[in-house]
Amino acid sequence: MEASQAKGEASNRGRGKNKRYWTYEEDAVLIRYLHELSCDPKWKCENGFKNGYMNKLEEMINGVLPNCGLRAVPHIESRIKHWSEKYSALAEMLSTSGFGWDAEKKILQVDKSVFDGWVKTHKKAKGLFGVPFVHYDTLAEIYAKDKATRDASESFVDAIEDMDQDIDKQPLNVESDEEDQMM
Repeated sequence: MEASQAKGEASNRGRGKNKRYWTYEEDAVLIRYLHELSCDPKWKCENGFKNGYMNKLEEMINGVLPNCGLRAVPHIESRIKHWSEKYSALAEMLSTSGFGWDAEKKILQVDKSVFDGWVKTHKKAKGLFGVPFVHYDTLAEIYAKDKATRDASESFVDAIEDMDQDIDKQPLNVESDEEDQMM
């Protein structure tokens, strides 16, 4: 009978059935330590993080929040994937015309109709409208080297405007053949 009960319990588990809800404090600690590891060449490489970094995060988080029960797999792994996807979706929107960022409120600025149209083809952006994204700057520092974002690249129009501004700042130095001919 115990075997059938254990089997029954296992069937209640699965994708989304045993969900863990993170507190704001847990998220803040995770992102703080993820940022710390991203600055350490022992844990960060060009393509992302080195093997074992999630176990290190588990150790660091449990040192600060000893009774949280967070494990590298599945908790931390899942939450890092969540934050990475949301950051990438936000960074992609911000590199697109029509989307803006309120740095003070840490919120996306765009018309609701534009956002709704975007979400139809970019499912990972769901839930980002009208909600402060307080960890954006820290996540940008962690992932900006790995992904092209508005901080690391500029649009064609921005590049032309920058060139125009640079030209306006520099005095023109035009050489003339007239002087050579007079001598």
